[in-house]
Amino acid sequence: MNPDLSAFLASGKLLAEGTTKWGDMPLEIACYQNAEQPPAQYVSSVRAIVFRGDKVLVVDNGKNEFYITPGGRCEKGESIEETLRRELLEETGWTLKDNRPLGFMHFHHLGPKPAGYAYPYPDFIWLIYTAQADKHFPKATIADEYVHGVEFHPIAEALAMDIEPGELALLKAAINIRQNEG
Repeated sequence: MNPDLSAFLASGKLLAEGTTKWGDMPLEIACYQNAEQPPAQYVSSVRAIVFRGDKVLVVDNGKNEFYITPGGRCEKGESIEETLRRELLEETGWTLKDNRPLGFMHFHHLGPKPAGYAYPYPDFIWLIYTAQADKHFPKATIADEYVHGVEFHPIAEALAMDIEPGELALLKAAINIRQNEG
């Protein structure tokens, strides 16, 4: 691992770790709380845990699976903030306010680089923010194979859903921050 990435990972608070498989790609995942920005060359995606009062936005991927970090890939020349706002509007129809860095998900490929793979390899990072939902523009959404429904759920209900453990750990960290600020 490159020293710059190793130093950045060491600066965060590890919340959860595990392994997963995306298609034929086995990956290690580690979720961290850290408001610092990682080295830009590792960032492939920007996402947010979005609150509206005492509810959190939950996305249904259409396979009876749910996640709470909508967002997506950075486009060339786009800032992190621009990516966050564009992706959330396209996926959920919501604009955001009070965006704050929460942490990140570090992914490490366990297999060989896939042919034609255009993203950072063997390590990449998804930046995770917290945000407040602002205005809703449902017509701004763009059809996405990973988004089949978007709905705000009471926080307690979201915590009880079958959501990936790293995302749940990040949600708990975000809730802690909100409670300490309130």
